[in-house]
Amino acid sequence: MIGEEATKGLDFGALRLAIEARDPDALTGFYAEDAHLRIVHAALLDGPAFELRGRAQIERYLRAICDQQMTCSVEDGAVVGQDGTIEFRELCSYPNGTPISVKTTLEVEGGLITRQTDLVERADRDEGSER
Repeated sequence: MIGEEATKGLDFGALRLAIEARDPDALTGFYAEDAHLRIVHAALLDGPAFELRGRAQIERYLRAICDQQMTCSVEDGAVVGQDGTIEFRELCSYPNGTPISVKTTLEVEGGLITRQTDLVERADRDEGSER
C-alpha cells in the first residue's frame, strides 16, 4: 500500500475501500470542487471521450455507477509515477459474468483528486485470477 506522503495527501486505502464498497458519498469526498474526469473506452481510442467537469457532475456519475449490480476490486500495487500521478487497476464483474477492467490515472493536489482518466476495457477472464 502506498502512503499518503507519496500520494500528495490522498488516503489511497480509504479510496480503495470506497471503490470496493461502491459508496458514492465517500467517493465524492475525494474530488476537488473543480475536478475533471475523463473516461475513454479502449475499443474506441480514437472515438470521443466521456468527460465530466466539477464535483457535482462527477457525483451524479458516481451515483449511477454505484447503483449498478456489480462487484469491484482494486488490484494491489498502485503506482506513483515520476510525474506524481497515481495509477491503479480496478476489476469489475457484472452478474452476467461480463468482466471489465478500468486503468485509472489520478492527479492529486492537497489530498483531493483534481484530474482522473479512466481507460475502460473488457477484461481477460484470467486477469482476475492473477491477483
